[in-house]
Parts: sequence; C-alpha cells; structure tokens
Amino acid sequence: MGYRTYLAKQVIVYITVLIAAMSILYVFTYPVIQTVLRKTIQDEALHFKQAILKHASGHGTLNMTKINLEVHRYEAQLISSYGLNRPVYAKYFIQMYNLITFHFGNAYYLTAPSGSRKVSAIIAAYLPYTIILFTTGTLIVIFAGTIIGLLSARYAGTFWDKLVPTIAVIHSSLPTWWLGFLFIAALAYGIHAFPPGGITSVPPPKNPLMYSASMLYHMALPLLAFTIVNVGGFAYIIRSLVISTTKEDFVVTAKARGLSDSRILYRHILKTASPAISTQVALAIAGSFAGGLTTEIVFNWHGLGWLTYVAILSNDLPVILGITFVLTVILLLALFIDELVKGYLDPRLKVGE
Repeated sequence: MGYRTYLAKQVIVYITVLIAAMSILYVFTYPVIQTVLRKTIQDEALHFKQAILKHASGHGTLNMTKINLEVHRYEAQLISSYGLNRPVYAKYFIQMYNLITFHFGNAYYLTAPSGSRKVSAIIAAYLPYTIILFTTGTLIVIFAGTIIGLLSARYAGTFWDKLVPTIAVIHSSLPTWWLGFLFIAALAYGIHAFPPGGITSVPPPKNPLMYSASMLYHMALPLLAFTIVNVGGFAYIIRSLVISTTKEDFVVTAKARGLSDSRILYRHILKTASPAISTQVALAIAGSFAGGLTTEIVFNWHGLGWLTYVAILSNDLPVILGITFVLTVILLLALFIDELVKGYLDPRLKVGE
C-alpha cells in the first residue's frame, strides 16, 4: 500500500469520524439547537423589520400591512433555510451542514467587537488571541521539551536524567492560574516590571508595530507561567518515548556496529520514535486552541477560554455550542494531520503493517 492509498484511506476514515462526532453532538444538543435557531430567526426577522421601517419612514411610504407581509415572507424563508419546517431526516442534513460550515446562528447576549451577534463572528474575533498566546506557548513547550527530553534520554541513568521526572511532577502539579497570581504579585505589583493583565495597554497603540510590541509585553507573564507548568511534562513524555525505543533490536545492532551514542540517538532512535512524538505534538497544538479558562481570567486575556467563561456566566447557549463544535473540528483536523505525518514518517504504515 503506497502513501497515496494510505492518504485516501485516512481521508475517508476521518470524514466518517467527523460526521459521526458531529452527529453525536447534534443528537445530544438537538433541543437546544432548535431553540437557538428559532431565537435566531426571530432576531433576524426583527432586524429585517426595523430596516424596512427605517427605509419606509425615510421615503414616506409607511404601510404596515405590506411591511408585515414582507417580514412574514422573510421569516418563512429563514425557517425553510434552517430546515425547521422539514421532516426530521431533512432537518438533520440541513442543520448538520450549517454546523460543519460554522453557521451557529446568533448569540443571545454577547457580541463581537465589530458589533455582530453571529456566533461564528464572535468566535473568530477571540480565537486569534488564544492562538497568539497558547499556541505560541505550546510551540515553545514542544521545542524546549523535545530538547530536554532527548538530552535526558541521551544521558539515561545520570543525575540530569533523574532530574527531569522530578521537575515534570513539580511543574505539572502547579496550577497555571496559581503561578500566574505569584507572577502578578511579584513581577507586576512588586517590582512593576510587567503589566498585571490585559492584551495591550489602554488605549491600544494605533501604530501596528507598537501594538504588536505592547501585546508581546502583556503576554510575557502568562506565556512564562504556561511554559513553566507544561515544559517538564512534555520533556518527560519525549524522554519516555525515546527510552522505550532504545530497547529495540536495531539499537543493539547499531551499537554492535560501533556507532556512537549520539548518532544512534539522533539518526535511528529519534527517527523511529518520531511517529509517536508527532501524535503528542498534534494533541498539544490542538489543545492550545481551546486556550486556558483560568489563565485567561487571571491575566484578563480575552481569548477563547475567557469567552467560554463569559458565555457560561451569561448562559449564552449559542456561543457555548459554537465553541464546542469548533474545538471538535479542530481536534479531528489535528488528528488527521497527525495521521498524514505518521504515514510519511513510518514506512510500516505505507505497506499496511
């Protein structure tokens, strides 16, 4: 089985998994979705009526009978487009298509910075800030953790190797929000070296370069807290994956051939362990898109975690559902990309073993 065949197989598998996962979420949230759609139709019909009234009053052609008729027609079109007047099986396909294409309707209370109440626009407004902070932090954790883990495996059994699991346990036991409070108390209020929170200074700089510099300055503390908490655990995972590979027969053969430990580690062991490492990387990056609810609250960082918190407090069901569906798609997409990378790295997958 060549790589193209493997690729086609994975595409079919993950499209099936995506449909199945979204269907399960749809079934369990069906009553809520119907309520959200009805509320969205009412809101859009109201906005449509207000727009007609404004236009008609400006031209002196105010006729409430015709206006109400137009609004009724528009509302009927919306009901048909969302499938609310269709049989259950037809409603499933229409609403599933809307969910997969990120049409989640309108939020009850929250709005995007642009003023839009569409859930997709709200999520799109806050997701980039989560990516900037947490995905950047995750990439730093992956890079630093991989190097530390490889060095720990390279010098297995030494003091430095034994130090990595200890650090991993200590760091993983520290809640990011608690460490964030310490940093805010010491570095923000103690010596005034960093701002205590927020995304940029107030008011935000208008110059793009200064805006970026202000954002980097404000993300320093949450980025530091996130990195410290997570780098030890990731390093330990890499160490474990690499050390488990050293027990393979090809490592013994390589040592018998007189190859150096460094060459065996970086040329052979790392290459064999790379598919398993790619899975950890994919899961870490996918998880970073969800942000960190408590971390974003502590540092007043308005990303997806903060948006989830606000949506829960305000009981804004459309936003909560939208975030759930978006994160589901992101996770499945990350796993699919991981399968493609593993298929490229692991020759055994190409031949169907």
